Amino acid sequence: MTPSSSVPREAVAHLYSGGADSSLAACRLAQTFPKVYLNTFGRFGFLNLDFAQAHMERARQRFPSVTFVHQTIGMDAFYEEIESHGFYRSLARHGWLVLNTCGHCKVAMHWRNLVFCLDHGVRYASDGAVRGAEEFAEQNPRILMGLLEDFYRRFGVTLLRPSYEEGLSTERELFALGVATREKIKGTAHDMQVTCTQHVQFAMMLRIYLRGRSFDQYEAAAKTYLAEKLDHASRLTEEHLAHPGGGRVARMLERDRCG
Repeated sequence: MTPSSSVPREAVAHLYSGGADSSLAACRLAQTFPKVYLNTFGRFGFLNLDFAQAHMERARQRFPSVTFVHQTIGMDAFYEEIESHGFYRSLARHGWLVLNTCGHCKVAMHWRNLVFCLDHGVRYASDGAVRGAEEFAEQNPRILMGLLEDFYRRFGVTLLRPSYEEGLSTERELFALGVATREKIKGTAHDMQVTCTQHVQFAMMLRIYLRGRSFDQYEAAAKTYLAEKLDHASRLTEEHLAHPGGGRVARMLERDRCG
């Protein structure tokens, strides 16, 4: 999904891990936008943040007229706010879903990206979601995808997914663009992206939750649960806009800067 030709070209804030999916999405954005912020978000449990730079030099050579601004942004406070808010009430209502670390992380990451957009006057956001990875909430149209679009739209920002229709062929497309050095990189030593140590926890949570439940039931329950998290993020964002520099989000930003 890209803006129509009638939309003025401007900057876009892209969630960037450095992997094939987010790298191809960045290249697709470069075909539309003159300035692409590549926001790599870091928190406790993330490793190899510097890997996210691996494809960028070749992308700059491929799109010399585009300004790529790569930056690492801390988001520990945003993640902890999402994970801990209403924990015991959520435990009683949603059970094992309170261990959905990947869902918490993507809500927090998109929230921090939205705050970046609002603080820098950026009207477009983007991620590297692809078709075929529905186990991850942010890449599942029946869980988070629509909720995230609504979340950004509520604050005047449009969320794009430039590589979604590529499905799981992003490696091949990235290689064809001359940005990747080989056609197969996922799961190899050349898969230069940020890694998370909590994927195992997410996998175990999902395995336990699906005992005696269908995946359709998981999707419906996860959507309800994560919608509550996004509602909380929306309320705090509205407070941030009404009282810039004086609310909870401002304190979270300062904490992440100092941490």
